This record gives sequence, C-alpha cells and structure tokens, in this order.
Amino acid sequence: MENNNSEKKERQIDNLINVVENHTRTQRHLEQYSEIGNPKNKQNAREKQNTREKEIKVLKNQILETTLDTRNKQIENLISNYKNTEDYIDNNYNELPEEMLSNLENKQNNRVNQLENLVYDSKEGK
Repeated sequence: MENNNSEKKERQIDNLINVVENHTRTQRHLEQYSEIGNPKNKQNAREKQNTREKEIKVLKNQILETTLDTRNKQIENLISNYKNTEDYIDNNYNELPEEMLSNLENKQNNRVNQLENLVYDSKEGK
C-alpha cells in the first residue's frame, strides 16, 4: 500500500510539473508575441491558461491531502501499536524475560519519538 501511495504521489507530481511547464511556455509565448497573431488564438490560449491554473491548484491540493492522509495513518498506527504493546507489557510483565522487556521498552520509546516528530512536522507544515 505504501508503494502504491508513493507511485500515485509520483504521478501527481509529474503531472503537476507537466502542467506548470505548459503554462510557463504558453505564458512566455503570449508575452513575446502579443502584437502579432490572431486575436481568437490568443483568447483560446488565455482560456487554456485559466484551465491550467485551476488544474495546478487541484493537483497541489491532491498532493498535500495524500501527504496528510499518510501522516495521519502513521500517527494512528503508532498510537495503536503503543497502546497494544503497553497492554501486552502490563498483562505479561512477570512472565517476560528481562531482555524482551528491555526491547519492548526501547520500541515504545522509539514510537514516542516517532510520534513527536510526526506531530511536530505536521504543526510546522512539513
């Protein structure tokens, strides 16, 4: 699933780059050749520019939403795993070997650090 999201995001970014390049190229032509050419063709180009500008906004929003959805799922999974592991430790504390208990505590600490980083990054807008 993670790979599928990465491929989707990559396609969205490639599409965004393509639309921005077309927009830039058309804008340059409109500016360079504003005195010559058919007014009807210029109007058609301006309409395409408006359509591209809307498409750029949509693509940017889709990319941001995908990123936020992925981050939110990671946060949910970390919280769930943390709670489940805490319950497991509480229920099996006396039966767990010392090394296993130590490993579980390290994993819990890592989850807390990951969670703090994800929450911090989301507040910073990353």
